[in-house]
Amino acid sequence: MRNPVRLLIAAGLSLGLSAPALAGDLLYPGGPLLTEGVAGKPYWAIQARCAGLYGATSNYYAEKGDADEAEAAKALGVTFFRQAIDRVMQDRGVARAAAIEALSPAVVAGRSEALSALASGGDGPQSSWNFARSVCLDVRDAYAGL
Repeated sequence: MRNPVRLLIAAGLSLGLSAPALAGDLLYPGGPLLTEGVAGKPYWAIQARCAGLYGATSNYYAEKGDADEAEAAKALGVTFFRQAIDRVMQDRGVARAAAIEALSPAVVAGRSEALSALASGGDGPQSSWNFARSVCLDVRDAYAGL
């Protein structure tokens, strides 16, 4: 059996991030092993992807009838999205409307990836969704420490 952690890292657990960093972007420096795929990426790009992940997670739990988990995931998704908007506005010097428009594809992609992961592997401790969730939480903690 293959090690799912190594597979995710080998696949570039970047949450699908392809946005190039510019000189003014605040970059995530990396941290735990799971975050290798997002090291060096702009915080705002990771935060937007994580907003999508938590939006999908909120729907997943709502469909399962777990209102408390759904609400917690929704709140975290909103926090990630707000932070992404603020960060890209600061890093790129764009207006709020432009920031939202620029971030929307990453949110949609993060949502799609999370829905797929939840549908195929659920939310268990060894699921790909859980590894992506862990990356988001590590990035959140690093960002809070700035």
